[in-house]
Amino acid sequence: MLSGRPEIVAITPFTDEVWRVETADGRKMVVKQQLFGFLTQGKAYDLLTVEREVLGLLHEAGCPVPEVLGVDDDRQCIFFAWVGDDTLDDALQAGDTVLIGPAIEGLCTIERMCDRYAARLVSRVVPTAGRDELAAAWDATGVRAHEGLEQLSRRLGKSRDMAGAVLLLEKMHYWLAERPPSLGSTDYNARNVVVDPDGSRVRFIEFAKIGWDWTERRLVQYTTSMGSGRADGRMRSALHWDSALHYAEISGRADGARALDCHQIFFLLNGVAMLCASLDGGPRAEVLLARWREPAARLRQFAAMLSQALSADPVAAEFRDELRICLTSDGDRL
Repeated sequence: MLSGRPEIVAITPFTDEVWRVETADGRKMVVKQQLFGFLTQGKAYDLLTVEREVLGLLHEAGCPVPEVLGVDDDRQCIFFAWVGDDTLDDALQAGDTVLIGPAIEGLCTIERMCDRYAARLVSRVVPTAGRDELAAAWDATGVRAHEGLEQLSRRLGKSRDMAGAVLLLEKMHYWLAERPPSLGSTDYNARNVVVDPDGSRVRFIEFAKIGWDWTERRLVQYTTSMGSGRADGRMRSALHWDSALHYAEISGRADGARALDCHQIFFLLNGVAMLCASLDGGPRAEVLLARWREPAARLRQFAAMLSQALSADPVAAEFRDELRICLTSDGDRL
């Protein structure tokens, strides 16, 4: 895939299916094997075809994504230009939040291009990420958020009627559901944002599956590090009040900060529900607790992040007031 067929001198695994390849002349590229790609061959949402097409369109339009160098259909491999080793997840765990601006601007550029090419790309949407599937998934997100709220109250708070907080949560859920979704990647987390070697820019990766979702939900999860698998890992977010305002300005959405604020609440409460279900011995509990270490500290981190406002939305503010009263307690009941 590199001109001149240079000698390969090093292959470094990033994951079980992604490697960095270095050549004798100092060039680098990244190889990813789609382990489940054979299952989608010949379909409109063929993983290799979709990623090559989407990244090709985005890269040509100047979006912050890596260039696709080629594909090997027989081996289900796709080859990218190397854009860096570290991710936004790594940066956030190190306490570095300066890349929030480039992340916001980059995602908004990508989403605008996906919207421009929506008529061409809509047939590529993976069956699990259509509009109807998004609606069903959002309903399930609402149910888990209620579970997370109940668990926070039970484990970190004091006995109190949470009916007011539940009603406010339902108002936010309904409002978010009514906002139009956008076409884009379905795999959005801080490990899929690569930081350039000079530390000044970011590139978004993983576009083998595209579907419908809300830009603000993507942004919340792209800019939140869960600290998974790290002995000293903790919850860290790059979002704050000023960055939410920056997003509203860049996106041109007057209600953008409010949407970010509400989506962050649902994201965090869903995390609480997952953590507490594992503490209660739920499905795959050992796997999650091995990655989310020190659950008592993590639960308090969830609670602390829930108290941080991203907007002046009165419903979100009242919800936080209800939560703050509930969580005023001495000690935890894990």
